[in-house]
Amino acid sequence: MKFAWPWVLAAAAIVPVLAVPLHRWSEARALRKLESVIAPRLRQQLLRSVDFAKRWRKTLLLAFGLAALLVAIARPQLGFQPIEVERSSVDFLVALDLSRSMLAEDADGKSRLDAAKTGLGALLDRLDSDRAGVIAFAGDAFLAAPVTQDHEAVKRNLAALDMRAIAKQGSDIAKAIQLAQKTFENGKYETKALVLLTDGEELQGDAVIAARAAAQKGMAIFTVGVGSTLGARIPDKKEGGVAKFAKNEFGREVSTRLNERMLQQLAASGRGFYEPLGKDGAGLVAVWRRGLEPLARGTQTKQSKDLQEYFQWPLALALALLLAEMLVSDRRKNLNKVRA
Repeated sequence: MKFAWPWVLAAAAIVPVLAVPLHRWSEARALRKLESVIAPRLRQQLLRSVDFAKRWRKTLLLAFGLAALLVAIARPQLGFQPIEVERSSVDFLVALDLSRSMLAEDADGKSRLDAAKTGLGALLDRLDSDRAGVIAFAGDAFLAAPVTQDHEAVKRNLAALDMRAIAKQGSDIAKAIQLAQKTFENGKYETKALVLLTDGEELQGDAVIAARAAAQKGMAIFTVGVGSTLGARIPDKKEGGVAKFAKNEFGREVSTRLNERMLQQLAASGRGFYEPLGKDGAGLVAVWRRGLEPLARGTQTKQSKDLQEYFQWPLALALALLLAEMLVSDRRKNLNKVRA
């Protein structure tokens, strides 16, 4: 319990303490005035209708009523005030492919991974109140950056991602979709979305089935393709300044291509659409403008910085005590018994 003006509480504590001596002083002063102007015999007749016990009750009711009023003025506060606010943002996750095929350098002279990270960084710079997070996936998936409005924190986590972040290699897009569902399971799926940033080469799992299951719950899925449909070799290592490329079990160099058909099918199953990444992440920006921003808005409960006010309770008590003081009479009800 806190008070906006705690110094007023000192006055509230003093009022009942001072009530007793003030009442005695007031009664004594009134009696002295009567003694100076009225004879003793007449004074007794005048005072026989006065109930001094009731006068004490009236004084105490007045004192505690004023004390309760001062407590109300001190403004007791407890807890934060919940308020309903209109959502003005979209919550979405970007699933970034970290499989080895993303090392192919067929994205405007960059590797697919570098182009994807550059484009995603440019999108994060454009966001205002939208909440974004990142899922990293290959043969497995994990939440690399939770959904947040702190876009700089997301960018820092994004910069640290590379192929070494996931021990299990491969490309299981279904794992990324399932992880997005778990991440969003405590909210309304209708206001959530997943953006798959990948070359579309799926080596295991069934992404289409996972996308349909997520869409049935209301989560939208959009796909952004990285790379070229012409294909490129996958860099493996360099020896003596000469680039080496990944080879299959038959000793032939492996070539990887952007699978747009797969990504279009995934987007259709997820009730979204497909965009190629393009230059400087233009495809991601298009998905954000055409797909994410139009998502349904709703209301959410937030805790305001203002504390909840509870001055009404001591104020109601003060009014009740002061009203009771007004209604209590300081006169005796039956004067016949007094006369007898």
